[in-house]
Amino acid sequence: MIWGRQLRIAAVAGLTLALLHDRAPAQESEPRKAVPLPRPVPPLPGVRGPVPDPVSPPAQTVMEDRGHLQFHLPPGWNLARKDGEVSTFHLDARTAPHHAEMLAVATLAFNPYPASTFSGALFYVSQTPHSSLSSCAAQTTFHPEKPLQPAVVGDVSFSRGKDEHGHICTEARDVTYTALRRGSCVRFDLTVNTFCGGEDSGAQDMTEAQLGAVFKRMEGILESVEWTQ
Repeated sequence: MIWGRQLRIAAVAGLTLALLHDRAPAQESEPRKAVPLPRPVPPLPGVRGPVPDPVSPPAQTVMEDRGHLQFHLPPGWNLARKDGEVSTFHLDARTAPHHAEMLAVATLAFNPYPASTFSGALFYVSQTPHSSLSSCAAQTTFHPEKPLQPAVVGDVSFSRGKDEHGHICTEARDVTYTALRRGSCVRFDLTVNTFCGGEDSGAQDMTEAQLGAVFKRMEGILESVEWTQ
């Protein structure tokens, strides 16, 4: 009797193993769970788009009687008429003669690229009294200026030059416009300043597109110049 019972138990166990073996392929054919996709990497902060322009300081029309001109400042620009109040003219306009007079400077009152190495944009108006046509034009051609194509400002043809400099990296970019009017050399300087060491502070170097956009702002001011006399 015991021997017969052991045979029956062995037969049941063998049948169970066979059934499990038959089901194994069915289990392997079941669909696998989808692996979640990795999350997209957020864009680098230094290459994000510009921040919205502020509405203050408000737009204003600047009258400059000494230079016999006027120009329009859009919102977001500060104005100073005294050298050293917000900047030092001869540090930014390196090729201006020592007796050149700064008449006005407009500075961008906000940082359009806060994650970049941008540190300032300045629109200078100056003049050098008792100038000649050749000495006025020379301000945009002698070293370190690199001559550019002439440009028309308020129906007057201006000579142009570009100066870039810095101790560790390019920290200053200045585009100069000069023209002789009423015996004085009228000069505009469009200056963009940046700082070095952005990799240490986490800031991204300004791209060429960002630099171009800042210069475009100042070119818009230049396009608004009108001669009052």
